[in-house]
Amino acid sequence: MDLLELFLKAIAPQLLTRIFDNIPQYAIFLGFISIFAIRYLLKWNKARVEKIKSKEERSEAIFKNTENLVSKVDTIEKVQKETAKEIKALRAEYNTLDKRVLVIETENKTNSKQEGTIITMLNRIFNSIEKK
Repeated sequence: MDLLELFLKAIAPQLLTRIFDNIPQYAIFLGFISIFAIRYLLKWNKARVEKIKSKEERSEAIFKNTENLVSKVDTIEKVQKETAKEIKALRAEYNTLDKRVLVIETENKTNSKQEGTIITMLNRIFNSIEKK
């Protein structure tokens, strides 16, 4: 400790004065300014790197969201294809039922015509029996 105190009290001021006396003042001033400039550039670079990282994180989040949306669209398309197949099957069943209904309606029309002719014939027979 004694040597350090001796160095700080006696030798260090003499060394510093000799160093600063030999260095021009503008060099000291430029060195002082360059220290602040370097600190500013380091802060600026750090902010720029953080901004780039945040953009990358946002782009990764957007990429993940688009992947999720694409998978959802794929599942929706699969469901749509399945429902389209079901709709085609239901339409085919509807068409067969519609054809059956048409056949039944035509049969009912022919039956009603036949019934009408049979009733008129029975009425004639009944009328002829009543007349006799």
